[in-house]
Amino acid sequence: MRETKDNSLVTVVGKLPELVLPKAKDACLVMLYGPDLGKRYTIGSTAIVIGRSEQATIYVDRDSVSRDHARIFIKNNKYFVEDMKSTNGTYVNDIQVTQRQLEDSDLIKIGEVIFKFLSRDNLENVYHEEVYRMATTDGLTQVYNKRYFLECIDREFSRSMRHNRPLCLVLFDIDHFKILNDTYGHLAGDFVLKKTAQLVQHQIRFEDIFCRYGGEEFALLLPETEQWQALRIAEKMRQSVTNLKVVFDDMTITTTASFGVAVSHSGLEAAQQLIQLADINLYQAKSSGRNCVCG
Repeated sequence: MRETKDNSLVTVVGKLPELVLPKAKDACLVMLYGPDLGKRYTIGSTAIVIGRSEQATIYVDRDSVSRDHARIFIKNNKYFVEDMKSTNGTYVNDIQVTQRQLEDSDLIKIGEVIFKFLSRDNLENVYHEEVYRMATTDGLTQVYNKRYFLECIDREFSRSMRHNRPLCLVLFDIDHFKILNDTYGHLAGDFVLKKTAQLVQHQIRFEDIFCRYGGEEFALLLPETEQWQALRIAEKMRQSVTNLKVVFDDMTITTTASFGVAVSHSGLEAAQQLIQLADINLYQAKSSGRNCVCG
């Protein structure tokens, strides 16, 4: 830095450090047109199948989409899309393909649904990754939020009814949470919620959907699960919460939780009815003295 004759200060700027742009963990597909607009699907090391079947990695509930429509796989560190003899064909940038290597920002049309392929190096991928994470994750517990859960339960309920497959919902909340907050403080209460969420998160399957439903209440959606299995899972969770000892500011906090379990059946017409049924059973668990499972 030096001073000029008119007393202006001149700052000498050296070479700026090289800008290191972040990279996403994996390549991904982003749905640009379809039922889950804006949703991001990670492409890992194993092949993924896009289709309308129950086993599809990316399930798309559209009649224009075949049961097993297309698959995306990695070969020699390159990504490929392959049509699986679908009825309406697979298109990349409006060109029908049987198999084709994917390039960054390619548009893939599956029936009437359109995906955009983004490589790991694409900064837009990083943007979508972070935006999607923030939009679907509860800030305190880092599990899914209610918005994401409601999207999932609508999709899974429709799938359950169409294919006559079981779908169970578990609602639970921390017993006497207001007393816990009043006794130990709200920061301690938040810490208990966080530790409870972590505990449950480590006990569920990959395909299960766990979220913070609101306040001290959580929801666990269990696809392909019979009622007796859901009751057993809920009981295991209840015992784990009861045995959990949370240490906060030299205080050891223990608590319990009440659980309501519901299963989809032909008498239900909408996902909201499944939620209401689970909520009724949760209320029954509280009325029965709390720290129990009803369903």
